[in-house]
Amino acid sequence: DSEELVKAIASKLAAATVSTVKFVTGGMAGVQEVFAKHCGDGTRIWNLLPIGQSSGYGRGTDINAGADLDERKAIFGMLGDIYITVEGGPGVAQEARAAHARGVA
Repeated sequence: DSEELVKAIASKLAAATVSTVKFVTGGMAGVQEVFAKHCGDGTRIWNLLPIGQSSGYGRGTDINAGADLDERKAIFGMLGDIYITVEGGPGVAQEARAAHARGVA
């Protein structure tokens, strides 16, 4: 089950990485919310959302970028050094293509 997998990944990444490592979600319900709620105390979580939106997670810090979801996805693809995906559809594929285009694993 994806939820249990994400809980385990979040917990282990939080424990195995130094405090300067940050984790960014797209601020959406589902596995992203599960990750945010199970990744340590939430202080290293950043939820990237379009301007005017919030995650409602109660965990991590919401930050706004992009006027709409398409712009937010493009920005998300420019942020990370490593991306981990569980589930997802065309939007996740768009983010992955943007990251891959700049040489990210």
